[in-house]
Amino acid sequence: MQKFPFASQLCSAAIAAALLLTGCSTADTPNAQPQIAETQQTEAPLIPIENFFNEQSIRHLKMSDDGKWLAFVKEYQGASNIFLMADKADLASATPLTTSAEPIRDFEWSAKGNDLFFMKDKGGNENTQIYKLSFEENAGKITAKEQRLTHKDDVQYSVLEQVKDNPDLLVVQANHDDSSRMDIYLLNIHDGKLTPILKNELSFTQVRFNKLGKSVIASSSNLDNTNALYVLIDGNWRKIIQSAKGESIDILKVNDAKKLAYISANIGDRDKQELLKVDLMTGKYETLHKDPDNEADVYSVQFNDAGEPLAVAYYGGRLRVYPLDAEFARHWDMINRHFNQDVEITIGEMNEKTHLWQIHVASDRAAGADYQYNAATGNIHLLADIPASIPADQLSPRQSIVYTARDGVKIQAYLTLPKDKQTKLPTIILPHGGPWARDFWTLDSGYFHAIAQFYANRGYAVLQPNFRASTGFGKQFLNLGNRNWGIGSMQHDLTDGANYLVEQGIADKQRLGIFGASYGGYAALSGATFTPDLYQAVISYVGPSSLVTLMNSFPDYWRPYLGQWFESVGDPQIAEQKQDMEKRSPINYVDNIKAPLMLIQGANDPRVTQIESDNIAKKMYQKSLPVKYVLAKDEGHGFSKRANKLASIVATEQFFAEHLGGRVDTNVNPEILKHLDSLNVDISKL
Repeated sequence: MQKFPFASQLCSAAIAAALLLTGCSTADTPNAQPQIAETQQTEAPLIPIENFFNEQSIRHLKMSDDGKWLAFVKEYQGASNIFLMADKADLASATPLTTSAEPIRDFEWSAKGNDLFFMKDKGGNENTQIYKLSFEENAGKITAKEQRLTHKDDVQYSVLEQVKDNPDLLVVQANHDDSSRMDIYLLNIHDGKLTPILKNELSFTQVRFNKLGKSVIASSSNLDNTNALYVLIDGNWRKIIQSAKGESIDILKVNDAKKLAYISANIGDRDKQELLKVDLMTGKYETLHKDPDNEADVYSVQFNDAGEPLAVAYYGGRLRVYPLDAEFARHWDMINRHFNQDVEITIGEMNEKTHLWQIHVASDRAAGADYQYNAATGNIHLLADIPASIPADQLSPRQSIVYTARDGVKIQAYLTLPKDKQTKLPTIILPHGGPWARDFWTLDSGYFHAIAQFYANRGYAVLQPNFRASTGFGKQFLNLGNRNWGIGSMQHDLTDGANYLVEQGIADKQRLGIFGASYGGYAALSGATFTPDLYQAVISYVGPSSLVTLMNSFPDYWRPYLGQWFESVGDPQIAEQKQDMEKRSPINYVDNIKAPLMLIQGANDPRVTQIESDNIAKKMYQKSLPVKYVLAKDEGHGFSKRANKLASIVATEQFFAEHLGGRVDTNVNPEILKHLDSLNVDISKL
């Protein structure tokens, strides 16, 4: 059974994306312009905030290996939990297997019986622990038993995979023995015993294993911002490929029997990541596929059980899929003809024994749905019928556009406009986190995509630029962000996007706002301090105010993977670089701020610690500058609990309405407002 896409990432929260909160389609034209509809005379109805975060929405729907059960993540009493129902049963019959007050974001089925595995932390501290979840059915009633398998509260554990030939063992990564290093272990699912199998002294970011759970191939991320590919031969790791600075190597699939691997890489004279086949004995490689449009990196690759590639996908402004196998192409054509509409289709599972595929179908205005495709019969049926909390026709089209930055670089972005008016609008620039991440087209592909629709309903134009340093557009575009944080081209791309909308007649120049989370929060603070005349309202959500304190606060186990950070941001241990970092830190330019500022922060955030928001709040208060501060004491890097999410979004709605003139819902649930009041910080007492 293969997943599309799937990768066993080591230290995924610690490498390049440490600040991440990280089918059928039509390709972009080279200079896609925004489409402005004729203005309607009546205002669109205000949609309640609860509908944008529907309690009935389900995520990560996955079928058991025997095809009898469906499990998924859904809210239970304000936090994400795991639910279960029989295949082809009604959604109303779903039973919560967990009732955790701490959100459970994802899980995996075991290959052995009615077991699942999941991870959760405490209060967003990211020290995730591993749990086994077992269930039984008796007379139609489901009973579940939860077992915690790891027990060091100050350690981060995560599951990489289950050993194929011994499903009693999990391959896990953890900084269990050394706080500064993510090592690899075998975890017994019965007694929780940890057996070390790899001391990660080469800073591996990916390791792949054979059916016995033994390491075969690995890739490293190095302090000089290079990557390398290693093969284990006779008990020793041998480097077979070494990249140059700023190049990427991602392991996709390994065929241990044939001593072959498939990787996605932009090494050598390649700008975009291409699908490469590597001979593990010689290190020789060849390109199997690259983007015919030369627009994007490899996004994902579908493999069969034999480890051969069936299809490769690329994502510029929209998803494009290219079959590599004639039989797969036949099935893919049948699936696309069935969903003859503007959607994006991805494959979650392909079970070659049962011939059952799980496919996900999503659009810009409807929550994604999961279907089962029977490759033997061609039949397609919906796995779970989830009532829409918002009819698709009440939401706005999400346009992929391209604009030109001041130095001629093309910037792909997503634009969402209100349904009732589309010119001279209050406008919000909404930069993504990362910054080594990107935005996508579908509604369910990111937290802030629903937020964009929410603001469009409130009368705002919303622009989400994939500014330089965003992933997916080639190594040159990504590396153009190096040392360009705050006062360089990364910030100029946002400024140029705002000015572009003004020039197009979409944005009202006197009513521009910026709102971002994580790196996007830093970009928002940079907008307030380095372009103080551009924005009239600014919101920073878990955003760093100082690049120096940010770098110094990273956990020990991130440090081996900070090569890209040092290249892009700087090393505070080097005096000249520290001085440059101070010049790019908004905390040092509070005197420049003219726009009202809102800060949103989780007290347990290990990535952007509370001090980042505390410091700038205190400085602004001391200078009598307008600042509001929302702090959740039970959250980390972004709010995941329902009460905190709804309250913080309502706070941003009220803030932007006050300063930019958008619409505001005056019929908010009093419980949300009461909870918001409990999150508001008295800055005078900091």
